[in-house]
Amino acid sequence: MVSIMHNNKKIKQVISFFMVLTLCFLPTLAQAQESGQVINLLKDEPAPYDGVLFNEQAAAKLLADKEYEQIECKLKIDYEMEKIKARHMLEMATLQASFDAIKKQNISILEIKDSEIKRLQELALKNPNENSHWWFTGGAAVGIVTSILIFYAAVEVRED
Repeated sequence: MVSIMHNNKKIKQVISFFMVLTLCFLPTLAQAQESGQVINLLKDEPAPYDGVLFNEQAAAKLLADKEYEQIECKLKIDYEMEKIKARHMLEMATLQASFDAIKKQNISILEIKDSEIKRLQELALKNPNENSHWWFTGGAAVGIVTSILIFYAAVEVRED
């Protein structure tokens, strides 16, 4: 437990040291930057109207910033458009791959069905169902039995 508290104390000391260095050198870095000057003028001062006076550096910075912002905006738009195009191309490629797979699957199923139909047709042609003599015999037997039953029923009805 003492070791953890000791490590926490050292970490706090290191962080404090870096914060002090940052606070010492940051203001000097900020003051070292050169920037344009902006001077406000009021009416009846050496300028004929109210306005803002820029030196050459400030005016150049304003113009450059405006041009830079237009270029940056165009780059952002182009970047977003390319992202959208890439996303759509990916979706189209995915859909095309899915379509191709389903098409191949459908063709395979149709080929299997066609081969099964052909196999069954060949099987049916090899073993023709020549049962016509059985149909004739069965029909004749059913007809005879039916005639006898009708005759028997008619005789029974007549006797009553």
